[in-house]
This record gives sequence, C-alpha cells and structure tokens, in this order.
Amino acid sequence: MRVRSYIYNGDTAPDHVETVLERLAARDEDLEYRNIAAADDRADAVREAMFSVRESVRIGTNPEAIYDDNGTPDFSAGVLITQEPTGRRNLYVGREALEALSDGEE
Repeated sequence: MRVRSYIYNGDTAPDHVETVLERLAARDEDLEYRNIAAADDRADAVREAMFSVRESVRIGTNPEAIYDDNGTPDFSAGVLITQEPTGRRNLYVGREALEALSDGEE
C-alpha cells in the first residue's frame, strides 16, 4: 500500500497522532501532510481535507471520528489515506492508522 496523505489537527491531536507521524517519516515515499491547525486559512484547509476524505470514501458516509462534539470537522483523530496498487483508496481514522502502518511493515 502507498500512503497518499495524512490529515490531522496538531492543536488537539491525541498521542497516537505523533506515533503515526513518526512512522510516516520513516517510510521511503512522498506523501502529503495536512495539519489543519497550521493552515493559514483554516476553513480552506478543512474544505480541502473534506474533499480528500470524500474522494476516498466515494460511496458511503464520512467517519464520525473526524468531527468534534458540535459536528464540525476538526480531524483531531487523524486520517490516513492510502492507495492499493489497483487504485483503490482506503481511509484509516485514529488508531486504525497505526494498525494499517504496522501491517505494512511486514
């Protein structure tokens, strides 16, 4: 699997996000990092992140974990987007990203 991007909110990220970032840094591939908190225009960053999520989900609903208690997207849990050799994209939210990266280390 190839990692396409990792979207997270550095201001409110739980501990596992740092571990995911460390594992991604150790990989030998180019990928897009999107820290919503570091964006110049937060609304624009969230819009672009939601577009990436929607493109990966295609049919179905967005994962609830990307939303805060008010129903606003905040990406605190972190979202890992991968792509299989067939072109199929997968979305891993929160700690699922750690598991996906661990599976890829075999």
